Amino acid sequence: MSASVSENAEPTPEEQDKSLDKPKQKKNRCFMCRKKVGLTGFECRCGNVYCGMHRYSDVHSCSYNYKADAAEKIRKENPVVVGEKIQKI
Repeated sequence: MSASVSENAEPTPEEQDKSLDKPKQKKNRCFMCRKKVGLTGFECRCGNVYCGMHRYSDVHSCSYNYKADAAEKIRKENPVVVGEKIQKI
């Protein structure tokens, strides 16, 4: 009976991996001022949650590059169109 208790006391390698993979990150506080936001938090494209005061990208010094993202979107949606050349007689 003591042998079975010692086997259950040690976590298996799979259980150890699961505990290491899951860091307990709470996303209910503003990333700048640490104020609790609850359901009213604003998630930015940089991946953080902000309160109403810090929701704008210029206020919280956002690391997301909006200009490059917009340029890439325009390139994808508007391909270059080249007409056929006309032969002169």
